[in-house]
Amino acid sequence: MSGPKAFRIVTRAEIVAICRRNLARLDAAVESWTSVCRANETIRQSDIDEVVGRRNAIRQLLDADRFTDLQKQVAAEISYLQADIERRAEGAAAAEAKSRQDLRRSKAAAEAVLVRLETSGTQIPSDLRADLKSSSSDRLNSAVARALLMLPLADTPQGVTDRQRELAGRLGEGERRDTLQEWMSRHGDGSDDQVLTRVDRLLGELNSLGVDPSPFSARIFALESEAPSRRSLVADSLLIELAAAVKTGRDRQRVANDLRERRAELSQMRSPEAIALSGEIEKALTAPSGNEAVLLKRADELIEAEVQALAAEERRRVVLQGLASLGYEVSEGMTTAWVSEGRVVLRKAANPGYGVELSGGTKSDLLQVRAVGIGNSAEARDSARDRDMETIWCGEFERLQALVAKSGGSISIETARPVGQFPLKVVSDPGISLEHDVSEKSLRSLRH
Repeated sequence: MSGPKAFRIVTRAEIVAICRRNLARLDAAVESWTSVCRANETIRQSDIDEVVGRRNAIRQLLDADRFTDLQKQVAAEISYLQADIERRAEGAAAAEAKSRQDLRRSKAAAEAVLVRLETSGTQIPSDLRADLKSSSSDRLNSAVARALLMLPLADTPQGVTDRQRELAGRLGEGERRDTLQEWMSRHGDGSDDQVLTRVDRLLGELNSLGVDPSPFSARIFALESEAPSRRSLVADSLLIELAAAVKTGRDRQRVANDLRERRAELSQMRSPEAIALSGEIEKALTAPSGNEAVLLKRADELIEAEVQALAAEERRRVVLQGLASLGYEVSEGMTTAWVSEGRVVLRKAANPGYGVELSGGTKSDLLQVRAVGIGNSAEARDSARDRDMETIWCGEFERLQALVAKSGGSISIETARPVGQFPLKVVSDPGISLEHDVSEKSLRSLRH
C-alpha cells in the first residue's frame, strides 16, 4: 500500500503538552484537597508532605519520558484525592454531629442535676449555677461533675435528725458514687432522637463545606425545645432546607474545584485570551459572582481551540521537517500556505519532476499525502516511471514514520491505496506558484 494515504500523527511535543496539562490538573487537585481539608482541620503537615511527595515523583516521570505511566498515575492520584476529600469531610461532619449531640446531653444533664440540687435543698454556689447554664461542653461537664459530689447519697426527707444521718452514713459505707458518664446516661432527657440526629448530621455537613449555619440557629433551638413527640411534625421544612443548603454547598465546592482545574490548564497557555480568562477565574475563586458556569464554558472552549491549534501546528511542522530531511524542498511560508490553501506541494530535489502533496490537518487531525508529478498535466506521462516513484515514496513514508517515532511521536495510517490504483496526480510547479504569489503581492503594493 504505497499510493495515497490518510494518516494521523502524534508528535512528542503534543504528548508533552498533554502531560503538562495533566500535571497542572494534578496541581489543582492538590490545591483543592489542601484547601478543603485544612478548612475542616482534618489533615496534618505530614499528610500534606506525603501528597506533595507523590506529586513530585509523578512530575519526574515527564523528565524520564514515561508519558503513559505519568498519565495513568495522574488519573489515579486525582481520583484518590477526590475520594479522600469526601472521606475526610464525612469524618469532620460526623465529629461535628457528635459534638452537638454531646453538648445537648451535657445541657440536659446540667438541667437535671440543677433541679436535683434545688429540690434537695442544697446550697448552690453562684459560679456553679452559672456553669450549669453554660453553652460550653467543657464548662458543663466540669460543672456537672462538681454538682454530683454535692448530691446526697440518697433522697431523704427534710428535717431528718443527726442520728438518722449517722445511720444512713453507716449503711452507705462502701457505696460507690456514680461517675459523670453513668449519671448523665441515666438522667439525660432522651433528646437524641432520629430528627435531631438528622439535623446534627446536616449541620455537620454544612460545617465541613464551609457554609454558615447561623440562619438556621433560631429554628434549631425551637426544635430542640419541642417535646420529642412533636419534633417530627415540625421538623420537615427545616430538614428540607438544610438538605438543600448542603446540596448548594457541594455544588459550590465542585464548581470551585472545576475552576481551579481550568485555571491550571490555562496556565500552560500563553495567548492573551488564556491569560485574561485565567485572571477572571482567579477573581471568581476569590469572590464568587454567579457567572461561574459561563466561565467554565468559555474556558472549555478556549482550551479545546488552543490545544487543537497548537497540535495541528506541531503536526505540520514535524511532517515538513521530516520530509526536508528526506530530500524534499521545504521553503519558508509553506506552513502558512498549507493552512491558507488547505494543501501544499513539496518537490523532490533529486527528482524535480516529482514530489508529494500534503493536505488536511486544519479542521481535523487527519492528514492526507500522495506522490504527485510536477509539470504540465496536458503532456504525456511515463506511467512506468510514475509507478516507480510511487513505490519509492512508499519507502520514504516508512522512513518518515521512523523519524517521527525516534523523536517520541507516532504516525498511524488510517487508509492507503495500492500503487497504480489511480493515475498519478499532476500539479503545477510549486516554485512557479510561489513566484506568481510574490509577483501578485508586488503588483498589489505598486497599485496602492
